[in-house]
Amino acid sequence: MKNYLPKEKVAVFSDVRALVTACGKFGDKTLYKYLINKNEVKELSYKTFSENIINTATALYALNLKDKKIAILSESRPEWLQAYLATLCAKAVVVPLDKELMPEQIIGFLEMADCSAIFISPDYKKKIGDLLTAAKLNYVFDLDEANYIPYEGSYEDFSAKKEINFYELIAYGQHLLSVGYMGIYNLGYDLDALASILFTSGTTGTSKGVMLSHKNLLSTAAQCANSTPFGGNDVFLSVLPMHHTYETTIDLAILHIGATICINNSIKYVLRNLKIFKPTGFVLVPLFVQTIHKRILDEIKKKGKQGTFDKAIKLTKGLRKVKIDLRRPLFNEVINSLGGRLKTIICGGAALDPELVQSFQNMGINIYQGYGITECSPLVSVDLYTHSKTGSVGPAIPCCEVKILDDDGNEVETGDIGEIAVKGDNVMLGYYDNEAATKAVFTDDGYFLTGDFGKVDEEGYIYITGRKKNLIILSNGKNVYPEEIEEYLMRLDTVKECAVIARKNNLGEAVVTAVILPEQGVLDLEDENAIQEKIKEGILSVNSQLPSFKQIRNVEIRRNEFEKTSSQKIKRFML
Repeated sequence: MKNYLPKEKVAVFSDVRALVTACGKFGDKTLYKYLINKNEVKELSYKTFSENIINTATALYALNLKDKKIAILSESRPEWLQAYLATLCAKAVVVPLDKELMPEQIIGFLEMADCSAIFISPDYKKKIGDLLTAAKLNYVFDLDEANYIPYEGSYEDFSAKKEINFYELIAYGQHLLSVGYMGIYNLGYDLDALASILFTSGTTGTSKGVMLSHKNLLSTAAQCANSTPFGGNDVFLSVLPMHHTYETTIDLAILHIGATICINNSIKYVLRNLKIFKPTGFVLVPLFVQTIHKRILDEIKKKGKQGTFDKAIKLTKGLRKVKIDLRRPLFNEVINSLGGRLKTIICGGAALDPELVQSFQNMGINIYQGYGITECSPLVSVDLYTHSKTGSVGPAIPCCEVKILDDDGNEVETGDIGEIAVKGDNVMLGYYDNEAATKAVFTDDGYFLTGDFGKVDEEGYIYITGRKKNLIILSNGKNVYPEEIEEYLMRLDTVKECAVIARKNNLGEAVVTAVILPEQGVLDLEDENAIQEKIKEGILSVNSQLPSFKQIRNVEIRRNEFEKTSSQKIKRFML
């Protein structure tokens, strides 16, 4: 299938050490800004970042960790990406762990991957407790600079230490290089070699380890850099957890262009941190976008400015037709609430309501959609340059090909819905130690079956219709994509969160059911009947816009937020 993105702006690096060395050439420019003690902002330069990685990688190599597996478990912090890249530079395999896992799951994954070492922050070391001792690790590396005490012993005995601070590693590597130890500089890198194992959600019994190669990581990082309108003067707010491959890829892409990353220290403080760091862009999943949008509209209503806001939308739309753009000055109050400089939001991880995209664009903030999956490192497509195809996640990035298959594995006609299949430099090696699972997701001609339904138009633009495992099949054989109905529900000002699922009736038939967390104003109504009636009004409105077979037939109201993954996706299996 033809690719429609512009020519590459940056080349794919020959190896990860070359990427680390190249980013160091940005010198004293700030790579990271992050908060310590709640309000104090600290900075890390590109030069220091690069040097720390080379020194750490040298130390890891000297500790005989080449070809071994090294886990990372931590909140987002600059040391996280340094540990990640140092592991790769030392030709070890990095195993990023979800910080939301239970202690027993963490130990289980360490054992599944046969990890020899772990980079861990104090909070998570405390969370695991004595279980960490039982994990049979050769080394435990503490990521907290506050715990650093300069090593005063003989470096000949350094490898005997089991618990080592990250900054001790840096000093050890620096010492080795100063006495002529070549270490990682003697290494050659195989782009097809295993670089990372990422465990999918689930218990250790059901989770699969996605194996990504050096080529996977370097290719998608370069394509991500090439597929964005950003440059070296941009400032990003990092909101998603670093262990999430989506966030990791964005951060690696930023190393190509010399921009600045500001680390958000808590989901609760996103709006506050927007004002502190004043980013020009950030990367989100749809739930974040929906939440921010609802807060903006609620604030407008609270201040009694709905009429003024609607008039401004109408005015700016008209002026833009004659190439006069007054959106940012007229909506400066909204933009200031988001830090004052925000221009671009990249959204991925799930389908996003096109009306949300339009609403932000009306206020002078562009939202661009991408599509990916962990097994594709994770980028598959992105719609950044034309922004003209409503509901599309763009064409495939240049390093891969996409086709749509029916249930029998045959390619469908243009515009027909089927399963999205991907082949290219972004596609994983397979599932770790699970040949059967690997075989099940690849076609005979090497395409990876994503498990997502979608379609492709005549120009190669991809449209996502839903997740295969979420599909509701009715007794009459009709297919219902929950994500489509959820878009309609999230437009209601009475709905805070929702999930559409199938419930069985007494005949064993699937019934389209909406599980809804109402907005607090609805929950505060006097009695349960009033709440039910308010939600029912919205459901009737949504059903009036849907074909009869897609209409919601059952509603369940909940008072607590849905259980979510660390990347803020609702855990449907718990419903």
